[in-house]
Amino acid sequence: MTGAKQTMLTWARVIESYANVPDIYKSSCSAVLENSQPFPYVVLVPSVREDKRKRSSENLVCEINGSFYIWERIGNQVFSKVYPLKTISTLEVGSVLLSSWLTVTGLKGDGVASSSTIAFNTSTGRFLTPIVNKMRPAPTDMDEARWQAERATLDHLGSANFKFMNYARESLVRGEKVIQSILQPKIRKHIFTLFGQKFYRTVELAHLALLTDKEVIFLGDDKQTTEVKGERYGGVWQYISLRNIAGVLLTQSSDGLVTLSIKLTSGDLHLDRVFEASRKTDLEDFKKELERLIG
Repeated sequence: MTGAKQTMLTWARVIESYANVPDIYKSSCSAVLENSQPFPYVVLVPSVREDKRKRSSENLVCEINGSFYIWERIGNQVFSKVYPLKTISTLEVGSVLLSSWLTVTGLKGDGVASSSTIAFNTSTGRFLTPIVNKMRPAPTDMDEARWQAERATLDHLGSANFKFMNYARESLVRGEKVIQSILQPKIRKHIFTLFGQKFYRTVELAHLALLTDKEVIFLGDDKQTTEVKGERYGGVWQYISLRNIAGVLLTQSSDGLVTLSIKLTSGDLHLDRVFEASRKTDLEDFKKELERLIG
């Protein structure tokens, strides 16, 4: 089998009718899909190799009636999960070259906290975009001039990190208002000096915290990638709806680093981001504005 044909076998595709659902899924999804009219937007996501050692599972996914359904095929068995959209506390989308993934974390329909990851070929990520958009704030009407002006408020990031500036601009949902952004370059710690050469250890990769009137967005480099001339390919996007944030905390460690901790409403979950002490004043403003927004 040629490389092109092998790649095509990993491409996600839209399933346009219940008759086209692979037979192995039908006993698990019939109650949801068989009699749905019109037929919902359903995507089959084939297994892909995430790295040299691990292969992901095949998944059938859809959003219907305000819930995200996942049917995961492992061998000859199918396991299902359903997440009401309103109880999804974090949505993560990652992309590095041809490897991409989608991770949802929150409460399932039975009230149990859970997390699910779906790996897919980057070239077919467009088929999952409509489902991802359902998990984020709905866009609102805004004239083009105002919308471009809002996106332009992030242009100042370009001189420090052009990649993150573009990621931030692309991450906004039309109608979102930017409240604050804090860019943190890569943090390195000096370990030792040998023959006049200083050696460092990376403490934290470059990342950006973005607060809007609807969500918190974290953008960053992927820890699993290898640096090439000091840069890393791709990135990781995390979206947290304001309705699923229970609180925010700032803590400073003995080495002067400051941790921003976002506590979620699902279980005992929280997301942490580490910043240099020089960002403390900005972080205090970020915390104050976030607390105001979540009431």
